Amino acid sequence: MLVYTINIKTHVLERYLGTWGLEIVGKVLGPVDYVVGKIHNFWTTYVYLVDVKKENDQLKAEISQLRVENTFLRTRLNTLQRFEKLFNLKPFPPYKYTGARVIAKRLGPSGLLESIVIDKGFLDGLKKDSAVFSPKGLIGRIQKIAPHTSVVLLAVDPNSKVAVISEKNRTPGILQGGGYTKPGNLLYVLKSYRLDDKELLLTSGADEIFPPGIPVARVTSVTKENLSLFLNVKVKFEVDPYLLENVLVMTK
Repeated sequence: MLVYTINIKTHVLERYLGTWGLEIVGKVLGPVDYVVGKIHNFWTTYVYLVDVKKENDQLKAEISQLRVENTFLRTRLNTLQRFEKLFNLKPFPPYKYTGARVIAKRLGPSGLLESIVIDKGFLDGLKKDSAVFSPKGLIGRIQKIAPHTSVVLLAVDPNSKVAVISEKNRTPGILQGGGYTKPGNLLYVLKSYRLDDKELLLTSGADEIFPPGIPVARVTSVTKENLSLFLNVKVKFEVDPYLLENVLVMTK
């Protein structure tokens, strides 16, 4: 009762208990927080290592699968080479690649065309009509060339025409650009031919400008017109050329 009475008047007990109590709580919670932090870090590291192990196992599985596919493709390549010799077929010429940087878009007299300018020319080994592409697909071909600069006519330009073939149904046609952000047109596809929605179109090599097998566009619509022998096919190009900073140039 004496202590209680003194505390009511002076608040000494409350003050000291509050101060020292807080200190004691801090001394107790400090090690607890340290232990909890260590456990959390250990658990986080463990989970991270588990994820790393899963990713590592997945990559090993993919590597094994790619090795099998590589062996299979080598076998097919040897078979094709034997057929080429057997039927005396002329193989496609070998190509080499060089990188180039995009330095301008729609520049100079070519500004009316959908075009870009790259920082390499004929002194760098490039030639007119060389194919320009990115890892995602075809961009266009070299239209004008200077010692260290070239103008690339883009595949999306209405003046551009590319011989293509569909990946699944092997339907041939001539792909014409419709303008930037606009759908392209696949020309001269007979009504008896088949094309699937979103089917990928690849360069066929028939124009002897672009090597075969480069992705170009995907089919977006196929319609039939009564007065025409051909299908009306609209496509969407795989690559947005004006978003690129670097390109690859393919030369024979």
